[in-house]
Amino acid sequence: MKQFFFIGIVVLFCLISCRKDENPVPVTSLTYKVLAIEGDARYSNLRTAGGSAILQTGNICAGHNCNGIVVYRVKVSGECDDFRAFDRTCTFEASGSAMEIDKSWPYILHCPTCGSEFNMEGGYMEKGPAKYPLREFDCDFYDGDLSFRTVSK
Repeated sequence: MKQFFFIGIVVLFCLISCRKDENPVPVTSLTYKVLAIEGDARYSNLRTAGGSAILQTGNICAGHNCNGIVVYRVKVSGECDDFRAFDRTCTFEASGSAMEIDKSWPYILHCPTCGSEFNMEGGYMEKGPAKYPLREFDCDFYDGDLSFRTVSK
């Protein structure tokens, strides 16, 4: 009987300690298109590689808690993978803060609440306390239009 009790305790411990640690920002759904993005004055920072801009969605709620989407221009080749897009919600304070574009380094997003920093070029957290990367949207750049689809990562 003691053996079964011991085995039960070990199994329970394994189940509790092996629980999956997940990104606190839930996957959000979005389908959105910006027509002729390179000619749109609101996105002039995206005309060169390394530029970033907050997506202007009007009255459409985008991102977790409507914190918005940030777009980063990886390269300028006219191909579908020229851009990356991220939910601006900080993964440390998932219920609150929206990451902001760093004025000196446009490939960095920083959280005004906790101080975390995210590298949009590489898609990883550079500085904590947040430990998860921002949720990323799939982007397609075709014929001058930029489309975003449901979060994939």
